[in-house]
Amino acid sequence: MSYLDITGLKAAYSELRRGASYAFLSPLNSQLLELVGHMLSNNKEPVFVLSEQIDLFFDNQGSDVLFNLFEQGLLYPFHLQHSNNVSKSASFSRGIIRELKHYKQLQNSSVFVHLDSAVIASLSDEQLIEKLTLYQALTKTKDVTLVFLISGAQLGEARQRLHAMNRFFDGLVHMTKEASIRSLEYDFWAHREGVIAGRTINLQLFNGQLALIDSDVNRTVESDVLLQQDLDEDEVWLTRNAVPQGTKLPASFKTIDDNDTLFSISLTKKAATIVFAVSRHTDLLALAKDCFSLRKKCGRKLKLVIQNVDGVIRHQDECLFLTLGVNLILYSFSEPSRLLSQIQSIQGFQFSRALPHSLDDVLKESENVLSKGYLPITKFSEQVLKHSDSAANLGVSGVFVKLQLLPRIDAIHPLHLFHVKREGDILSYADGYIYLYLHACREHDVENAIKHLFKLQISDFFSSKNIIADHFYIQQACRRIHQRYADSDVPDYTKELQNNVRNILDAKPAGIANLDKEKPEFRELSRPISEQVKVTLKSEVL
Repeated sequence: MSYLDITGLKAAYSELRRGASYAFLSPLNSQLLELVGHMLSNNKEPVFVLSEQIDLFFDNQGSDVLFNLFEQGLLYPFHLQHSNNVSKSASFSRGIIRELKHYKQLQNSSVFVHLDSAVIASLSDEQLIEKLTLYQALTKTKDVTLVFLISGAQLGEARQRLHAMNRFFDGLVHMTKEASIRSLEYDFWAHREGVIAGRTINLQLFNGQLALIDSDVNRTVESDVLLQQDLDEDEVWLTRNAVPQGTKLPASFKTIDDNDTLFSISLTKKAATIVFAVSRHTDLLALAKDCFSLRKKCGRKLKLVIQNVDGVIRHQDECLFLTLGVNLILYSFSEPSRLLSQIQSIQGFQFSRALPHSLDDVLKESENVLSKGYLPITKFSEQVLKHSDSAANLGVSGVFVKLQLLPRIDAIHPLHLFHVKREGDILSYADGYIYLYLHACREHDVENAIKHLFKLQISDFFSSKNIIADHFYIQQACRRIHQRYADSDVPDYTKELQNNVRNILDAKPAGIANLDKEKPEFRELSRPISEQVKVTLKSEVL
């Protein structure tokens, strides 16, 4: 392995040398494993993989490369132990290194060490330096290419600590994914001609191959160009119903009748602020397409603002707008003064996030969110993995809830009380626990969400409630569930609960022609006209 196999990437950014150590960090394991597949696609040398979850490397979409290396006798997987109850010699340092040295294939090989960021956070500086020193000695004595793969919820702290210990690494790269765009942030990267620092490249998958689509590698910063103000910088164009009727606006604010007309006018702008209004009659997907088109055509200086008039934009819709180029989403419809202040606060800004190649790439990320209601436990874990991975790529929150049943309560009874209405909300049962996944839900909204799903008191049926809101830990929990119950006989309540899902969207048109008009609900009732009746009080004398 001598380079990152990424189409269009310069040699200086892809060079992986022997006798060198590199660290790749990412919030989710799936993003790192995709990158590993591109590191090993043309590898002909022995590869050693060390991980506490070694099965992850063989259960992902790009595992064909690893299976091929294993069949060729070039891949050597090892299971790590990360536990406070296990001596440090058995963890990812001295003990495993001693075992690796027994393999003659270690010379001139590649070694991958997959770690949870929580492991690094749990170590003191002295302990971490001791372990990194051992690995640094291994790279020099055996002339190996050492790659640390670090993921997890405590990635920020791990990244800071590795920065402070950069003498142990020849490269430190942080990988993120938003929609279909993969971004590699090179904190530093040593190559034969020098060192690269503070650079970002954007990648996209084309026919299974990562390719460079945009980067700041060749981008030069000219201060006089950045300070130059465009002629339309102070212009603010907004839809008429974005503010209450009769609102007095500054002279630079211009109102347009509707969003479609505003979109046509905005195509000629460069740095103006465009405010679209969203009500319950607005087609959100069509508006998202318009925002994406404006961002692509007009550039990053244009400010796009969404004014949510009726409060119909949900969390997932917000993430879609932000991914497709919107700068700001507002809700203070009743206070025009705040709207003016918030618009003023983004003047001079430029859109900085990576844009997807096309709208279809973004919509593919949300295709998995289709199922809802009860699922058997193994299917539940598989669906949550898909939902969670898709949600993480779009920046959408998701919540995993584990509810423990009170003793002597049959699971079918509380399951009947859950009435799921939204696509993406699914639940299951196993061994005294009801598992619930709430798609596009933030952690502080869990209580209200459960109240809408479960009409009675939770405390009447459940003794405890555990909430997981980080996508990394959600996926970890689902993998443990799948491993535990894959071959177990767990009760399946699918038939009993098939009527518990409400508002199912049926793609078939209603068969109006086949309706029976003689049914009571269609029968016309004719009632006689009421007749006037004279009423007198008892006290009256006739």
